[in-house]
Amino acid sequence: MTSPKEPHARMTPNDIETYASYVEGIDPARYYDSQVEEVKAAARKRWPLLADVLLPPDPER
Repeated sequence: MTSPKEPHARMTPNDIETYASYVEGIDPARYYDSQVEEVKAAARKRWPLLADVLLPPDPER
């Protein structure tokens, strides 16, 4: 694997942005990141009151 374009690639928030830092021509804004949705769903389940305050409304609720 080549070196990342970004020196702090390990600190990127998700796999898509990390992949984009290694592969030229990848636009992370054009990809759907299911990990983000999984984290939000877990947060809503574990801390429902805090999630209601901090997270945008869940379209499925």
